[in-house]
Amino acid sequence: MIGTRDELVLGPVLRSNFQRYAATVGDFNPLYFDEALARSAGYPGLIAPPMYLSSVMGWHPGPPADTLREDGLAEGDLLPVALPGLRLMGGGQDLEFLGTVHEHAQVHLCRELTDVQWRAGRSGAIVLFTVRRDYTDERGSLLVRCRETFIAR
Repeated sequence: MIGTRDELVLGPVLRSNFQRYAATVGDFNPLYFDEALARSAGYPGLIAPPMYLSSVMGWHPGPPADTLREDGLAEGDLLPVALPGLRLMGGGQDLEFLGTVHEHAQVHLCRELTDVQWRAGRSGAIVLFTVRRDYTDERGSLLVRCRETFIAR
């Protein structure tokens, strides 16, 4: 399954969403809140915090609670492959910030399963999955590359 990929159109970056994220993480950079300042700094308008794209679990309202997996995730939210019967948890991220995320940018996401490893854990076998997530804008410019490891058992 290594090499399995999918592509999603996430949609526009909305100021209310990235400002809520910025406030939640305590990042009050005025470039996220003051449009005049952002324009005077050379941006076409407000920009989003660099971590915003990789921090959003899903850009849709989400499924009903009774349809979530046992680990609390919606099927298909994190990996481009189904993992029935396995519980997932995050194992770390390696991020590259390659472009500025602007308000109203139309974001596309390409996810690819890049590695799978079996390991012996203290309480039994675990599987490490590595997924590359590339976030691009409507012009195809790469904004963020995220290599994320998930631990499954």
